[in-house]
Amino acid sequence: MRPCHARASVVFGRTHMDRNTYLIIHLIGISVLALGVGGMMAGGEKRKTFAILQGIGLLVMLVSGFGLLAKLGLGYPHFAIVKTVLWLLIGALPVIFRKLKTPLPAAILISIILIGIMAYLGVVKPALW
Repeated sequence: MRPCHARASVVFGRTHMDRNTYLIIHLIGISVLALGVGGMMAGGEKRKTFAILQGIGLLVMLVSGFGLLAKLGLGYPHFAIVKTVLWLLIGALPVIFRKLKTPLPAAILISIILIGIMAYLGVVKPALW
């Protein structure tokens, strides 16, 4: 009888997940996060459902992002530290916007700018300091 990890390692037909698999999972997490944050900012009676989606998206992004860093052998570079801080901020955005009573257009613009900065850091991977 094979151990459990032997079965899990051949799920994608390879011994390990490749870079593109991590990237696709990360992008799915970003999409789920955007859906959750957007729904929470819009408000309404399904707020709890959107909060759950936001949490799932954040978790998927975190796990796949660190998996991608490990796969690329980058360690924990400066851009990843900044992305982690922005990840925490984006996770708290709906609460911050609600407490500050931020107008919806301003909240959307701030969210887009933060996500754009994170996308830039993820694609370019600059040495920040």
